[in-house]
Amino acid sequence: MGDNSRFTVLKLNSIETTKIKKIWEDSFVPIGIDRQKIPYEDMLWHIFSYKARECESGEQARNSFKDILKDNLYSFYLFHQYKNTGYIIDNKFRAFSFDDLSQFITDLETADIYITDEQFNWTFVLTHEDGWLGPYFCKRHR
Repeated sequence: MGDNSRFTVLKLNSIETTKIKKIWEDSFVPIGIDRQKIPYEDMLWHIFSYKARECESGEQARNSFKDILKDNLYSFYLFHQYKNTGYIIDNKFRAFSFDDLSQFITDLETADIYITDEQFNWTFVLTHEDGWLGPYFCKRHR
């Protein structure tokens, strides 16, 4: 991936990716969630599909993410659920688009994509169940 004329992709190491996932969980998983009823460790996005966390879904979620990309966004994190891979996307030219997500999907293990801004104020999740469950867009409540 690396650098292209529209945006820059910097691959994170596994320690950095683990840290980003932990901050994501701390930011978006509700405190006191019953892990027996909502198996979010299997798929983090279950907090949205089981409605443990309020969010937008489907086309509304896609549109909110597309709006965020056009807005004042310079960098964001992208990580996968099952592979301990993560990236920082430098979008200073606001050129990253929804269609660019396809380059991060290479197999079923990379089909669940989590994206968040550097302050973890919002998240967009594209699931391997796209069209049935997800995508999801959520803003963190302060």
